[in-house]
Amino acid sequence: REERTGDNVSIIISPVDQVWTEEVKGWAGIHLLHFQSSYCSQKVRVPLEEKGLFWQSHPIDRARDKHVSPWFLGINPRGVVPVLVLDGVVHVESNDIMEVLDGLPSEAEPFFPQSDVERERVVAALAREDALHMDLRNLTMGFIMPHALARKSPKTLLRWEREGREDPKRAREVAWWRDYARDGISAETAQKSVDVHREVFDELDGLLASSTWLMGERLSVLDISWFITTLRLRNAGYPLERHARLAAWHRELEKRPAFVAETREPWLLRTALAIYQAYRRITGSRLPDVTNP
Repeated sequence: REERTGDNVSIIISPVDQVWTEEVKGWAGIHLLHFQSSYCSQKVRVPLEEKGLFWQSHPIDRARDKHVSPWFLGINPRGVVPVLVLDGVVHVESNDIMEVLDGLPSEAEPFFPQSDVERERVVAALAREDALHMDLRNLTMGFIMPHALARKSPKTLLRWEREGREDPKRAREVAWWRDYARDGISAETAQKSVDVHREVFDELDGLLASSTWLMGERLSVLDISWFITTLRLRNAGYPLERHARLAAWHRELEKRPAFVAETREPWLLRTALAIYQAYRRITGSRLPDVTNP
């Protein structure tokens, strides 16, 4: 990858020699390759809508393995979404994408702070949130998505492993999905993922004792990122109300149309997941039943 530095901001982009799906290099404007239910895709779509930016949507249907097609792996060798193509330049990390989008002209207030000190603080906080990605996935795949539907077939994993350019992160992705297909998410793994989130939620709750939002009195990129995390854990069965201020903060963000629209599942999937959650209640296998949240 290539790092470009300007105005004390580092932006990570995908070098041209890693993008071998040639057509995207000619795309003008803002193009987002994404998946509706993807946590990282939601992190990017919310600021796009909040800032009122015009963007072209390119859904990548992970349910039909489109993320492991040669076409997509030619854009992002990792085989994951989202991917931003901005005037032919490919950006492949969600936190970097949010920073790129925040620098585009808009009438909305920026979500990143303007001072170098505050920006460094936000970037560090985003890195911490990003470090919990696998724990969030553990709880999503363990308690929201049915294992039989979410697991990937050996054929898909082999295809993912073999097609496209090699990438170390893709190898880790494939390894995780192989383990998940074989073992699911154990109660021990789930408990560890709950514990790390509970610790962070306690800290966020403390921050909200003296401010409206996580960075003070103005909505920031941290509110966007942590809203999606708290929503995902709440849907998994985590008792968010145990953090009273954080729960109230979450309810306020749910009043914003962009937050609701870009994190809402399609109605068919919502119905299927509701039925699955009812099944877990009946069988005593919800998050609070098998962990100590």
